[in-house]
Amino acid sequence: MDLKSEFSPLKKVVVSTPGKEKERLTPKTLYELQYAEIPDLEELRSEHDEFKRKLSEAGAEVVDIRDEIKKLPKGEIIEYIIKRSECALTSLESLDITTLADIAISGLTFTEAKALGILKDSIVGEEADLCLRPLVNIMFTRDPGMVMGKTYIAGKMRWESRRAEPELLLKILKPENVVKAERGFFEGGDFMPLGYGKLLMGFGTRSSALGINDVLPKLVDQGELDEAVLVRLETPEYHPNKGIGHLDTVMGIPSKDVIIYYSYLDSMKVYIYSKGGTRRVDRPLREVLKDYLARDLRVVLIGNGEYYSEEREHWLLASNIIVVDNNKIVAYEHNRITNKLLTEAGIKVITFRGNEIIKEGGERSGPRCMTLPLIKK
Repeated sequence: MDLKSEFSPLKKVVVSTPGKEKERLTPKTLYELQYAEIPDLEELRSEHDEFKRKLSEAGAEVVDIRDEIKKLPKGEIIEYIIKRSECALTSLESLDITTLADIAISGLTFTEAKALGILKDSIVGEEADLCLRPLVNIMFTRDPGMVMGKTYIAGKMRWESRRAEPELLLKILKPENVVKAERGFFEGGDFMPLGYGKLLMGFGTRSSALGINDVLPKLVDQGELDEAVLVRLETPEYHPNKGIGHLDTVMGIPSKDVIIYYSYLDSMKVYIYSKGGTRRVDRPLREVLKDYLARDLRVVLIGNGEYYSEEREHWLLASNIIVVDNNKIVAYEHNRITNKLLTEAGIKVITFRGNEIIKEGGERSGPRCMTLPLIKK
């Protein structure tokens, strides 16, 4: 693992192809599983396949969680399932590795457990009852893990439905140098390394101040962090956590001298953290970032900063991009105004359809959400 910066060329990345876990989504389970809408699974898979193809064509090695989990020792998968199961299960040794891997991600219903012959005697149960909750958001590999330098950070998820994801990624990836988030919440969508020991980090809606207080000193001790720009995210919409989830829903860094920016960020509180302490900065984030990226930093306002265009393309995640090479990104095709502005700024924009993908998750999700970069340099 080796990650220089957010805008460095992508060499190796972790994704997770959507599968049976999405079939667990019904009008009754949406709230419990913290989802927004029910996707068309066939179209969703087609969009994700196109996305993976674009990453590969750009030169990245693509590692898929659904393939990698099958390489784990059988006992490790069984242990993970038993630990999470809300049903009393018998020995799972009779199940093959493919079935176990699918259960670990897609979950297990009471009826399925009974049919497999792994359910111990029970008083009552119905078809919809979940013995094992599905990892319906595992497609968004960005949040449960992140890399800075040669250190892997295991996140701590705010939403209960995602709490088991960091452990699964640790089992699969087996990183050598690990920092664990143990207090508060700390998620990858808020985490943007700027290179040379510098970090940009959002907090307030998904990651928390307590999570930052826990993790950042550990990164300093590891020698990975010298200074961090911290942004207090607050959502402008009526529904909490819907308009602004992670930092990458409001800004992106396609190049060292270009940022994609939601103008509402200008009202956010900005802090600078270093070994000497933390101080509040009385400047908007776009100005502060000139000290860390480029003095002549160019700001591409989402939707050209025009109210209706900006609000619409912000909602459709124009800033949620993944850098695949120098001045080259993968982005949603539907954010046409912002993509045109990026092209004019010298950024090569590779687009793909994401009409079903963007329905996903507790808020909305995009290209950056679906990638956990392991090597970027």
